[in-house]
Amino acid sequence: MRGLKGVHHVALLTRDLEQSVQFYRDLLGFQEVERFFDQGEDAEIVFLSLHNTLLELLAPRREEVAPPSSFHLAFAVEGVEELFQELVSRGVPVILPLTVSAGFHYAYFRGPMGETIEIVERKG
Repeated sequence: MRGLKGVHHVALLTRDLEQSVQFYRDLLGFQEVERFFDQGEDAEIVFLSLHNTLLELLAPRREEVAPPSSFHLAFAVEGVEELFQELVSRGVPVILPLTVSAGFHYAYFRGPMGETIEIVERKG
């Protein structure tokens, strides 16, 4: 598909962000590279890196604002707006429309087996 550059990250939901960070950082050797709140400050997000793997830990502040899936596969893209429109025009079900938060432009779709797929582009 035009615009795809490869896997950007894999995301996991956590109820205890610091415990999860310590596990992946201290036991498995990941390095914390970024920490921020999503656009509505409903969840704290930490990105951890190990070689060419980026792991996103999501810690919702309230259970009702948990993401549509605790696990999702995120693809880095060029031209996220154009790819979003192309996927919509092909009938791919949208879970979350184009959103901007902390310099990321992203959207969530439902894959053919019900999996959650994110397309994401870092801007600015």
